[in-house]
Amino acid sequence: MTMMKNAFSLAAMPGRLALSALAAASLFLGSAGSALATPTLLVDRGLPTANLNSPAGSPRSNTAVNAGAPREFAGDDFQLGNSLLGWNVSKISTWVVGGATDSFLGDLYRSLSFYIGDADGDGLQRLAFSNLSSGSDATPGSGSGPSISATRVAYVDGSTFDSPEGARALYRVDFDNLGLHFASNTLVQFGIDLDGGRGTFAHASNAALSGLPQPGADDRYRLFKLSDSIPGTADFTGFACTGQDAGCVGGAFTSDVNVQVFGNAVPEPGTVALSGIALLALAGSRRRAGRVAPAAQA
Repeated sequence: MTMMKNAFSLAAMPGRLALSALAAASLFLGSAGSALATPTLLVDRGLPTANLNSPAGSPRSNTAVNAGAPREFAGDDFQLGNSLLGWNVSKISTWVVGGATDSFLGDLYRSLSFYIGDADGDGLQRLAFSNLSSGSDATPGSGSGPSISATRVAYVDGSTFDSPEGARALYRVDFDNLGLHFASNTLVQFGIDLDGGRGTFAHASNAALSGLPQPGADDRYRLFKLSDSIPGTADFTGFACTGQDAGCVGGAFTSDVNVQVFGNAVPEPGTVALSGIALLALAGSRRRAGRVAPAAQA
C-alpha cells in the first residue's frame, strides 16, 4: 500500500519535479539492489591458523575426516541466524585434502559433487557436479548455473596438510552462483562427494585449538550416504566427533568441517520503501531551492 500511495502522490507533482524525484528514486533503488547483491561473509569457519602440523605436537588443530565406507562422505552443518525474511546464499567454500603435492585432483577422483539441504528436511540434494580429468585440478565451467572451482591453497605458515604418508595437497573448493534461499535460523547441512578410490577427505579443525573463532562449531561433523532409491540425493546417517587420528573419546581431535558461507539477509520491503520516500522528499526540496535561488540573487 505504501508504494501505491507514493505513486499517486507522484502524479500530483509538477512534471519536471516528478521526473527529478523518479530519477533519484531509480538511482537509489538501483544502488540498493547492487549493494544487496554483493555477498558478505555470513559464516566463517575457515582454515585454522594455529597447531597446524606434526611439528606442533599433539594435540594439533587440523585433521582430515573421511566417512570410511563406499558411497559415503563427510560433511557438516551451519546456521544462518535470525533474519525476518531469511537469507540468500550465493557462495559456499570448503576445503578438501588431496593426494601427494605433486599429483592432481583429477589423478585421484573422477568427479566432484556438492550436496546441501535443510537439516530438518529429508536429506541432501546434489546442487553442483563436475567431472575431473587426470593431470588437472580444474573443473569445467557450468554456464550460468552453480559453478565449481578447486584451488590449491596452503596454511598461513605456507605449509600443506601433513599426513602420516607425507605432505598432501590442500584445496579450497568454491561453489558459486548458488541462488539459495533459507528461512531465518535454518540449520543447513552440506558435504562434498569426491568419486574415487580414496574417498573424500574433508578438511576439519578443532575449534578451541584453531587459533581463530569458529562460529557454530560443535566438535562433531556429519556423515552422509548416497541414496540408492533417489538419484542425486544423500541421506544423513549420523555424527562423528573426530578424524582419522584418534578415537571418539572427547579428545584433542574433536573437529568440525571448515566452511565459509557468503550471501545477504533478504531486505525488508518497508526499509526500501521508506528510503525511497526520503529520496523523493530530498529531490523535491532541492527542486524548490533551485527555484528560489535566482530571486535571491536579483
